[in-house]
Amino acid sequence: MSSTASVGGLISGLDTNSMLDQLYELAQAPVRRLQARQVQLNAQSAAWAQLEARLLSLRTSALPLLQTPAFNAQQASVSRPDLASATASSSAVSGSYLFSVEKLALSHQVVSQGYADTDQTEVGSGTISIQVGDGDATVVAVEGFTLAELRDAINAADAGAKATIINEGTGAAPYRLIITSQTSGLAGSMTIQTSLAGGTPPTFGDLQQAQDAEIKLGSGAGAVTISSGTNRVTGAIQGVTLDLLKADPGAPVTVTLSRNVSGIQSQVAALVDAYNTLVDFFAEQFHYDPETAESGTLFANYQLQSVQQALGAAITGQVLGLSGAPRALVDVGVRALSSGRLSLDSGAFAVALASKPDQVAQVFAALGRPSHADVVYLSSTVDTQPSGAAGWEVQITQAAAQARLTAGVAQTSPLAADETLTIRAIPISLSAGMTQEEVVSAINAQSAQTGVLASATGAGGTGVGTYLTLTRVAYGSAQHADAVSTASNQGGEDTSGMGAIAVSDESPAGEGGLGAGALGKDVQGTIGGEAATGSGQILTGAAGSPKGLALLVKATAPGSYGSVVFTVGAAEAAFRVALSATDATSGTVATAQTSIADLIANMDEQIGRLQASADREIQRMRTAFARMETALGRFQAQNQYLAGQISQMQLSAAAASRQ
Repeated sequence: MSSTASVGGLISGLDTNSMLDQLYELAQAPVRRLQARQVQLNAQSAAWAQLEARLLSLRTSALPLLQTPAFNAQQASVSRPDLASATASSSAVSGSYLFSVEKLALSHQVVSQGYADTDQTEVGSGTISIQVGDGDATVVAVEGFTLAELRDAINAADAGAKATIINEGTGAAPYRLIITSQTSGLAGSMTIQTSLAGGTPPTFGDLQQAQDAEIKLGSGAGAVTISSGTNRVTGAIQGVTLDLLKADPGAPVTVTLSRNVSGIQSQVAALVDAYNTLVDFFAEQFHYDPETAESGTLFANYQLQSVQQALGAAITGQVLGLSGAPRALVDVGVRALSSGRLSLDSGAFAVALASKPDQVAQVFAALGRPSHADVVYLSSTVDTQPSGAAGWEVQITQAAAQARLTAGVAQTSPLAADETLTIRAIPISLSAGMTQEEVVSAINAQSAQTGVLASATGAGGTGVGTYLTLTRVAYGSAQHADAVSTASNQGGEDTSGMGAIAVSDESPAGEGGLGAGALGKDVQGTIGGEAATGSGQILTGAAGSPKGLALLVKATAPGSYGSVVFTVGAAEAAFRVALSATDATSGTVATAQTSIADLIANMDEQIGRLQASADREIQRMRTAFARMETALGRFQAQNQYLAGQISQMQLSAAAASRQ
């Protein structure tokens, strides 16, 4: 309480300070009630923060189980871990594979002659050119450098190679410069050219020749030899990455692939544990002791009850759209206890996973199952709702198409001269004498860079013929094909036929005006009768329950393409509930926290107003008491004056009577 120091009641005899303090305490009662309410609200805010942390943990635990490939996870074991190690992805196929490590990949290394020192003797002035593989050469300028300075210049040049100096430790010239290619294998072979004058230029010789790694897959006459520029080999065995550690030609190595049951089981156990922490939290919040009337911080909160019910339904309910067992977590060994907590029966889960892995995956993950061979389920979003057993009908009104560009002149003779055909800014060299078949092969060898495949078609770009046609690999209206040649097509049929004027699928006429083309098209149609958007061959639901459902449609003509049954498994459903509840702006937790913060801020304002009002009232009363004391003081002084006057008059009267 703010006040001015004073001593009250000196004249009136009243203890005004004590009276005012008591009045101030009475005025603080509503403030204390608001402050107590704020303490409760802060406790509720802390409880919501605890819920958010547990929901985020549930989201993290559910994440690995949201896609069906997670249940195909493979583990790899190697019979000779001293020779190689292996890791497997979900695309790997269970089984055993035999191979041998014939060679390890080596990086090309060159070494110079010896030098007496690293910081005195000059290597000369000029240039050193370093070319790694088929790349461009890097030229390093040398200006009277010492060996150490040359090393530093090479390392700063970003030449794809690194230099270091070794000390042999004996002799008059123990220091040597070693240059090592940063690209292992044959592709990293270096070509080094020195052009130095003066000093003692380095002369390089091979310290270690470049070598590709080599494994032999299988055994006997049918064994297949596979090379790799690095000691990490991918693609030799589907879904398996081999890391080669040591070469031992002919020594058999067996890699065994099997379903990673323990790993999958651990992920399910993590989901169960995360859910159980939420069950415990709900029990704590909804606890009520009738004897003490004590309850949880968020007791009877309808928002919390809504989250609890949604999570319970997601985890323990049957998956809508599945027919036959398993249809729920209980069918795969995840059982609900009387407390509401879950219990994972590891043995039952392992049996279910071994016997019905695809069905177990459906119980946990989100999955679309198209009925037509030309429709492939790709993905979904949290907006995609279960379809039910009937599924959603897929109607295609326009099939996706690839952009196409056809030369205006046929090639019926070998190329008369060298020709450079530039396709989507990638130059392709064609040599004189190439047949059309060889031209097509040369173009297709660069398809990874151009995104285009070549073929020999009729003049319109279809069928079989002698006209060069370029077709985009990707589908859709955003994909285009363009080309231009260094050779005119107006002199005969001994060029590629594209001509020296740039052409594209949008403007295909070119030289002579006879070129043909077709624009790419995006698939169009509906899913479950709802609008969908197309991009290339991908059709994505744009509204309604199928919103976010992405399908790869390989249809070549409009029509009905069956239906897609979309199901939401327990892990996906729980993830969606947790994601919605923890949304930073509109989630249950954020909404509750914002409401609490607003209430606390409003109460702060009320407390401020009440405090100010009480201070003003006490100050008013203190001022009034002070005025009263002042008035009483004047009255007392007047009374004393009058009393003195009366006493004086009485004395005067008595004296007069004696005379």
